Amino acid sequence: MTWHIVTLAGAEDTYTPTVKPGDQQLVVPFNVPGHPDSMQSSVHEVLAEHDLSPSVAAHDLLNAAIASYTADVRVPREDAFDGWTRDLELHLAVQDENGWTEGARILERALSFLTGDRWRVDVRQSPVSYQRLQGRQPRVVRRLETQTVCLFSGGLDSFIGAVDQIESLGQVALVGHHSAGGGATSKSQSDALAALRTEYEESTTPFLQFWVTPPKGEQRASEITTRGRSMMFIGLGVLAASGLRAKRLIIPENGLISLNVPLTNARLGSFSTRTTHPYLISLMRELLRALGVDVSIELPYRFKTKGELLRECANQPMASKGLSATMSCSHPGANRFLMHDPNMHCGYCLPCIIRRAAIRASDISDPTRYAFEDLSQPLSDERRADLRVLKMGLDRYERKPPRLADVLVPGPLPVSGDELMEYVGVFRRGLGEVGNFINRSN
Repeated sequence: MTWHIVTLAGAEDTYTPTVKPGDQQLVVPFNVPGHPDSMQSSVHEVLAEHDLSPSVAAHDLLNAAIASYTADVRVPREDAFDGWTRDLELHLAVQDENGWTEGARILERALSFLTGDRWRVDVRQSPVSYQRLQGRQPRVVRRLETQTVCLFSGGLDSFIGAVDQIESLGQVALVGHHSAGGGATSKSQSDALAALRTEYEESTTPFLQFWVTPPKGEQRASEITTRGRSMMFIGLGVLAASGLRAKRLIIPENGLISLNVPLTNARLGSFSTRTTHPYLISLMRELLRALGVDVSIELPYRFKTKGELLRECANQPMASKGLSATMSCSHPGANRFLMHDPNMHCGYCLPCIIRRAAIRASDISDPTRYAFEDLSQPLSDERRADLRVLKMGLDRYERKPPRLADVLVPGPLPVSGDELMEYVGVFRRGLGEVGNFINRSN
């Protein structure tokens, strides 16, 4: 069974794909007033607020990213032949077809690698009548001047990335995203921004916070594996950079998380996420070149562990301040009833453990509140899953140290031989940080 993801460009777009019996269809309308599956978004309002006019190609790319994100969260995996791998065909309406003959094939590879599904992308010209939504003209336009945009998730890495860019350049435009109802995500970004503003003026830390919520669909289903969100986050960053005529888009993520090497064979499938993997980023660079979007995507911390990123921050007092203001936990609301706090680090998930290991390696006092501070105490089977996998992986690599073949398991690394060994090095050092923390916590 194939799911057809159909984008509609305006009220006059009546495109309907030819489908086989048993296939399903998900419509993603753009600027179709009254459509029951209309997208909720603040994109046009944020662009108007800052008088930004991104290129047509950047808008088309964002629509592709929103549609793929919608498919990722609304198409059920349980109906797939193996309970996981979906067959998805994106019927994408674009305003400018230039570059999409090559771009569609690149996007197919990027989406398939990112979500673990089988994607096909068909591109067609949108109706001439299609007009993008325009935000209401604000009373005061907040015009920005910067050549650098940095994704700002509210996590520790993005906080350090913002600090480093401000210290180096004097100003960086920060781009955040959350969905409607995404309270923890929105709050973590607001808290992290407030911490930045204690040191840096608003003029040096302009924040473009977008919210985009995919349509619910008839079944109102929602997959918990939202890998496609990173595609949309990058698409928003590219859109902002294009509107600013900025040349650089920074994705601040440490190398251990970017590589995300599965520590056991059980983590090769659904648990092996690739949201900032270097191969995905290389495909996005290819896609931007094909579409003629003049934005360079950079992973400045790809060869640094989280501990190294923290220790080498250009403003150490701000690095310490960021610890209490940022959120790294993969499920901050999991213990909301136990701890009466919907935005607390659990302390036992993989991102929490890597964060705690990095802070321990940096000899910085950790002010973070964790629902489960003491990992030597018994945890439930569900809560100790990541810790158990980490211990198994550490034991495995203690017997047989990491090699190049290990870091290539999640995906190819299209770099030179020297850089390949840099990836091996950051994986080894990252495991060392985690191992030291776990050994001292038990």
